[in-house]
Amino acid sequence: MLRYIVKAALLLAIAIPLSLNAAPKPHKKAAKEVTMTGEVVDVSCYLAQGAKGEDHADCATACAKAGGALGILTKAGKLYVSVLPDDHKSGPNALLMDHIAHTVSVKGYVRSKGGVNGIMITSVTTQ
Repeated sequence: MLRYIVKAALLLAIAIPLSLNAAPKPHKKAAKEVTMTGEVVDVSCYLAQGAKGEDHADCATACAKAGGALGILTKAGKLYVSVLPDDHKSGPNALLMDHIAHTVSVKGYVRSKGGVNGIMITSVTTQ
């Protein structure tokens, strides 16, 4: 009988700490979806030359088709680079390709790190 009690105590001594480690960890607070308005620009040409607007639309389209990043340039002059969606089902430029050099409103999730601003876009509407 004593042997069973010792075994049970030993099992509890092992099981309790293990179960505490297996407890679900609190999730990070989900990012809040934001809406912003701005011009769809070719990030590379904008950063190199300040290129934007209808005069640059053909070049921006060619750059984007070649794999260059597109982004949203706000009226305040802040640039948000379009980033890959979490589901990886489409490229980061997919929702912006038809709106190059146009002013749009986008909904998405802002991600910033090291001075770079990105937005994972979920929807686009024209102005």
